[in-house]
Amino acid sequence: MEINLIFLISVIPAIILFGIAKSGLGGSIALISIPLMTLSMSLTEALAIMLPILIFSDFIAVYRFRKNYDLETLKLIIPSAAIGIIIGSLTFSYFSEDLLKFLIGLMGFIFAGHYFIFKKNKIKSHKKNNIKGSICTIVAGFTSFCVHAGGTPTSIYLLPLRLKKEIYVGTRVIFFTFVNLIKLPLYIHLSMMNTGTLINSILLFPLSILGIYIGFKLLKIIEENLFYNIIYALIFISSSKMLYDFLI
Repeated sequence: MEINLIFLISVIPAIILFGIAKSGLGGSIALISIPLMTLSMSLTEALAIMLPILIFSDFIAVYRFRKNYDLETLKLIIPSAAIGIIIGSLTFSYFSEDLLKFLIGLMGFIFAGHYFIFKKNKIKSHKKNNIKGSICTIVAGFTSFCVHAGGTPTSIYLLPLRLKKEIYVGTRVIFFTFVNLIKLPLYIHLSMMNTGTLINSILLFPLSILGIYIGFKLLKIIEENLFYNIIYALIFISSSKMLYDFLI
């Protein structure tokens, strides 16, 4: 891992953003993290370095939200995500990063755009839907395996439930903890990780802790309706950026 100007302006912000995402605030903004890292390394190397960082960060976030989660929802979405992860491991070589990000961007753009156009002032929660939950988190598992970008498909299911802010964050944190742990042996099996990438992960992990700290502090002072509007806005912005990058 060569440390130069490109590394400083790409990898460091990318990992801090992932840390903020792990706090539950702005999860979808981390969609730009992997593309940022690929400015100074290959996609496979970026994925391999990030996975241990994500897992270490998950453990910190789970401890913080260990009493705040929706168990019924987790029982649905974790097994569905596992299916998506397995599909991703079997088809990883057939999908380009650009295509995957275009599909994620399109989903997020439509989802968040619909919210701001038609539902901005509505706070009524949707009922849980097993079919929608399964489909969204199968996609989340797949895109998480391929590009560490399962946040938007997960949000498409979780956000309309209008869970209490802490419950939403805790459910999401525990969900991605399981997702990343399921991914780990598959990454090792596919020889995507090695001793070198693990050392780099350990060296860069403090940046993620900084991001988590920033996210936790912000989460405490943000009112619940504003919290949801911020999440939808970040999804819209990051999704628009992915669509723009694909089209130009």
